[in-house]
Amino acid sequence: RRSSDLNLTNLINLYLYNNQLAGSIPQEIYSLVNLQTLNLNINQLTGEIPPEIGNLTNLTSLYLYENQLTGEISPDIGNLTNLTYLTLLGNGLTGSMPPEIGNLTKLIKLNLGTNQLTGSLPPEIGNLANLTHLMLNVNQLSGEIPSEIGKLTNLEGLGLAYNQFAGEIPPEVGDLKNL
Repeated sequence: RRSSDLNLTNLINLYLYNNQLAGSIPQEIYSLVNLQTLNLNINQLTGEIPPEIGNLTNLTSLYLYENQLTGEISPDIGNLTNLTYLTLLGNGLTGSMPPEIGNLTKLIKLNLGTNQLTGSLPPEIGNLANLTHLMLNVNQLSGEIPSEIGKLTNLEGLGLAYNQFAGEIPPEVGDLKNL
C-alpha cells in the first residue's frame, strides 16, 4: 500500500522515540484526535509546537523531550485537559509559560526543564493539585516564586534550580510535606 492510503485516524498510541527523525512534527499528527500517547522523544525534530497540538484532546501523555524544538509553548496546550504526563525537557523553547497550563489539572508530572523559558511562573500553576513532579530546572524563569506553589501538596519533586528567581521563598513551600 502507498503511505497515502493508510488511515490512522483510530491510532491511540504513537511511539517514535529514540530515532534520528528530523524536520518539523508533521501536521497530519494533529489530526489523530484519538491519540492518547504521543512519544517523539530523543530525535532531531525542529520547528515549533504549533497551536494545533490543542486538537489532541484525548492525549494523556505527551513526550517531546530531547529534540531541537523552538518557539513558545502555545496557549492551546491548555486544551489538553486529559494530560497526566507532559515532558518538553531539553529543547530550545522560549517565551513564558502560558497561564493556560493551569487547565491541565490531571497532570502528575510536568517537566519543562533545560529550555530557554523566561518570565515568571503563572499563579495558575497552583491549579495542578495532582502534580507529584514539577521540573523547571535550567531555564531563565524570573520573578518571585508564586505562593500558589503551596497548593501543590502532592509534590514529591520540585526542581527550580538554575533560573533567575528572586525575592523570598514563599512560606507556603512549608506546606509541601512530601518533598
